[in-house]
Amino acid sequence: MSFFANQGGQVDSSLVGCYPASPVKFMIYGRGTAKKLDEVIAKLGASKAFIITGQSLSTRTPVIKDAEASLGKAHVGTFNKIGQHAPIGAIREATELVKKSGADVLISIGGGSPIDSAKAIAYQIHEDTGKWIPSIAVPTTLSVAETTQNAGFTTEDKKKIAVSDPELVPKVVVYDGDLALYTPTNLWTSTGIRALDHAVELLYHPLAAEVPTKRLALEAIRDLFTYLPKSKTNPEDVDVRQKLFLACYAALFPFLYTGGVGLSHSIGHALGATYNIPHGITSCLTLAPVVALKAKTKPDEARMIARVIPYIGKTSEGSDEKDSLVVSQAIAGLVEVLGHKTSLTEYKVPPGEEEPIALHALVGGKEHPDFENLINIVHNLY
Repeated sequence: MSFFANQGGQVDSSLVGCYPASPVKFMIYGRGTAKKLDEVIAKLGASKAFIITGQSLSTRTPVIKDAEASLGKAHVGTFNKIGQHAPIGAIREATELVKKSGADVLISIGGGSPIDSAKAIAYQIHEDTGKWIPSIAVPTTLSVAETTQNAGFTTEDKKKIAVSDPELVPKVVVYDGDLALYTPTNLWTSTGIRALDHAVELLYHPLAAEVPTKRLALEAIRDLFTYLPKSKTNPEDVDVRQKLFLACYAALFPFLYTGGVGLSHSIGHALGATYNIPHGITSCLTLAPVVALKAKTKPDEARMIARVIPYIGKTSEGSDEKDSLVVSQAIAGLVEVLGHKTSLTEYKVPPGEEEPIALHALVGGKEHPDFENLINIVHNLY
């Protein structure tokens, strides 16, 4: 097999690996940067911008009106009906409007759903016309959809599916701390655990290179543990929110990969779309128990997780398994400190859904080696 085909392909990439660079052109950060979108689209050679967003930002905050004003005559339309988990119906409607507008760039503003929706729209336009339309992401949460080539959306029967292509990576990401102030604290900090989920699962991802991916993931973990509690205590501190934006970018620093991130993400996708649980909350539910499972059953992956210990101010217990369990406990503690400790029962997931969730989460279903372990994890989430 070609080295480039599997990009290294082992959990431990400290001595051998491959970093497939993302086609992102710019990451821009700082207060007020979202009010300079006219400069951003000009840098891409675009002149007709269409905004993709959700109802809350467009009707309850000045964020979208400010963005439209910053674009001036380059603004050719706004679609504000994107809902949680990016429903396919809204994506189809937006795709037709974008085509009619003649837009040559998409600007997604909001959390993971608008950002993924803009990617899905670009994908559909390419399918229809053979041409790619670039996108600019302006995140308002810490979910980190803005650094990947993957776009997840939800079908009419509540199944999460995805499209993927390197051209779907947003060409520019704009992190403006002022916009983050409009994000409710619970949403902000729960999506911060989503960013933590990315960083932790990349440590044992077989396609993640040591540099830059894993080194940045470790620094992201440090910052997320440091600044998420501060953001909860003082949600109006815009500098802390700005630092968390940078932490989330480092948590899933742009690199090209296809497929899932890890087991916690797979369970999250099975829970999120089917039972309408926000992805930030699914990570609050699943990450700590998945890390505990890895500690006990996957020595190679536990060794990678154990690297987190000094980054969260802990002392090694002398073995990878024990250290990974400490990391799991620390994650659970952070979730609780942030006020996100919850259960499937609170989200009205009917009893006895363990097997359907496991079947949805795992490729290979009952034949997957983690099937019974996953049944137990889901059972303990009630």
